[in-house]
Amino acid sequence: MTSGPPDAAPAPDPQIDRLIEAARRELAHGGLRAMSFRRLGDAVGATSGALAYHLGAKADILSEVVTRERLRDQRWHDEWLERLDGLERLDRQALAAILEQYLDAMVQGEARLTQLIWMDLALRAPRDAEVAAQVTPWLAERRAFWTRLFEGRIEASAIWAGLAAAYVTDEGFNGLVVGADLDYRLLRRMAIDRLSSRLERDGLGREPLFSRLVRRMDGRLGLPAGDVPDAMGPGPKRDAALAACHVLVDSGAEALTHRAVAERAGLSRSAVGYYFRTAADLFKAAISGVYLIADGRGDPPSPPPGVDPIPWRGQAVARGELAVVLAAARDPALSPYVIDQRRWRGVNYVRLLRSRGYSGLDALDGQTASMIATGQTILSGVDGDDRRDLLVSWLIARHKD
Repeated sequence: MTSGPPDAAPAPDPQIDRLIEAARRELAHGGLRAMSFRRLGDAVGATSGALAYHLGAKADILSEVVTRERLRDQRWHDEWLERLDGLERLDRQALAAILEQYLDAMVQGEARLTQLIWMDLALRAPRDAEVAAQVTPWLAERRAFWTRLFEGRIEASAIWAGLAAAYVTDEGFNGLVVGADLDYRLLRRMAIDRLSSRLERDGLGREPLFSRLVRRMDGRLGLPAGDVPDAMGPGPKRDAALAACHVLVDSGAEALTHRAVAERAGLSRSAVGYYFRTAADLFKAAISGVYLIADGRGDPPSPPPGVDPIPWRGQAVARGELAVVLAAARDPALSPYVIDQRRWRGVNYVRLLRSRGYSGLDALDGQTASMIATGQTILSGVDGDDRRDLLVSWLIARHKD
């Protein structure tokens, strides 16, 4: 099977189309590991030999799936540009409306599958050169959409394009999990208003309402309050939690097993099982490991070849968070952890920014800025664009002491 450029027509063979659609759904719902010949054969009633004959190697299947997803993306973005063709200027109201509608559309129907595939591959790209080769041009097309949308319509259009690309990356992932929750949607609208006004404080995003909504969502989660890893002192339990985080960052939640964690931690499987009995316990341990690394109380996994270990810590934390969101998008029972993670990240980020001389920032400012930082960190893991500090600094500049 051959894969053409992004503007090529999909293969006309109905049988191949059916097989590629099955591969697409396996990739979206189970990740790259799930896109095996055995699973595809079970899905379409074919033997592995027949699949290899029609589709070629697994890399060929991935290439064809990504090519078709890029075509879907391009058509969707062209529709957006055509829809907004008569818009001469982007004011804050127009920007907020576009971001809100865009985020809603990202998680509906077939677009949801595209977003799940994008998440899975973006998470794997820094560790897998073949995946990176597939995702990097796709990201360039996504960035180009925002450039075209903002160019000539707003001052500092390149900065705004970067902010929008980063924000919809992070918020779009969260929306896959909790996008229908009304409290979350109010919080999201507050963040959009802050972003589109460059952190001016008016309208919906008042601090008392924001804090009450956060407390309301926290109270519904049934999760421990505060910083969970505080109770985890040095020792084999913390070692196992950090090892679980390393597996999560490197290979995703589907790779989290007692065997994998034990091998990474240099512990026995029984020792890991003693501290974290079930798969759910292991998942919680991995999240605790993300917190420990973010707080500087643990080391991230070793960076990929040629990657600077200093910015890699931030990459590892962001990738761990993304892996949690991706797991929750596939298993709704995990959604409380996504809400808790979003809250925790904003609280910690506003503390960091205040310590750097931005004492006037409030909690909503911190959460909004953290979403830009996380989204841009994820994107930079794909294409090496490290504008995170530039984008955040521009966004919060008016609050410098």
